[in-house]
Amino acid sequence: MKATLSELHRETAKVLRPVIHGGKSVELTDRGEVRAKIVPVPKVDRRAAWRALMEIGPVKIKPRK
Repeated sequence: MKATLSELHRETAKVLRPVIHGGKSVELTDRGEVRAKIVPVPKVDRRAAWRALMEIGPVKIKPRK
């Protein structure tokens, strides 16, 4: 999908919905020139992340104030 910066400003939800829910990328243009590309973040494998944390060992966490 392509969108202008003005469209992003006016209709942020409409422009970003394909990225958030559809896994598609969006190119933002300004006067016909591509200025930025928004791409979806890959989903995190929570089990693999948990295993990696367990391999590190105990972690000390500061108490909350």
